[in-house]
Amino acid sequence: MALLGSAALALSLTACGGPAPANGGGDAGGDGGLRTVNVVGVPVVDMAALYVGIDQGYFEEEGLELNIEFGQGTAAMIPALLNGQYDIQYGGSINVLQAVDSGIPIEAIAVGGRTTGVQGEDHGGLLVLDDSPIQDAGDLEGKTVAVNALRGLHEAALYASISKAGGDPTKVSFVEMALPDMGAALESGQIDAASTSEPWLGVLEGQGARLIASLYVDADPAFVTAIYFAASEKIQSDPELIEKFTRALEKSFEYSNANPDEVRAELGNFTEIDPELAETMILTNFDWGLSYDDLFLIAELAAEAGSLEDPETAAANAARYLESQ
Repeated sequence: MALLGSAALALSLTACGGPAPANGGGDAGGDGGLRTVNVVGVPVVDMAALYVGIDQGYFEEEGLELNIEFGQGTAAMIPALLNGQYDIQYGGSINVLQAVDSGIPIEAIAVGGRTTGVQGEDHGGLLVLDDSPIQDAGDLEGKTVAVNALRGLHEAALYASISKAGGDPTKVSFVEMALPDMGAALESGQIDAASTSEPWLGVLEGQGARLIASLYVDADPAFVTAIYFAASEKIQSDPELIEKFTRALEKSFEYSNANPDEVRAELGNFTEIDPELAETMILTNFDWGLSYDDLFLIAELAAEAGSLEDPETAAANAARYLESQ
């Protein structure tokens, strides 16, 4: 079950609109007098909604031109956001709440993606070999499960999956592993289960792996998996920029939900996912809306997994901008 030895799933770190201005963004002077907005994120399927919005002219209607760049991890990119190199960042929901919990001055401004809410038909899943005796997440006690980041999104959601299935997540051994490496590790017996997401989820299922849990759905039927956020200082000093960006993003999400084929078509802008695979993968749910309750749920899950100390305060601080609207 080697996971696509070709470059079919390699992520191309491309940008839209050229390099970021040296002084850190929000500058006027884009095409036709548009204001350049520097956005950074991890190159995952959810970010296709930005390209949809660009093509539909939603950001241009707000006088904005997006310069999109990619990095390899949410936490690693936050310092560049704080020093003004970027205006807005996309990242995993757990990472954002962990950063706020540690005192980093950032705030959520919009949802980035969420679960479909449908068991067996979500973009995140827990897989085992087809002949494995493991039947559900409750059977994972004493087993080794691969996640892409310890104490991250997958591990926190798996705590919910395992508990709901009657197991004790504290008796599960979680190991950190890159998503593309999980297929071979599963086949070799290095791990007993792999917690992964699209497009790797569909690849492994197509190669015979068996889905035993939709972990995001287990966490909550409307679980928020990703968030757009900004530095508190940026939000306070330039609220108009944040308002314009989120208005355009909301339209992009609405259009993306109604036109999934166009979302799939945009993947070629920033990934090298095989077009045939893109046609069948399960997309994120682009339903709009983000609230304190959404953030508190995320923070609680992270706290239960031992990766966040004060869920109530973290959620309140992360939701400051949302609560002001």
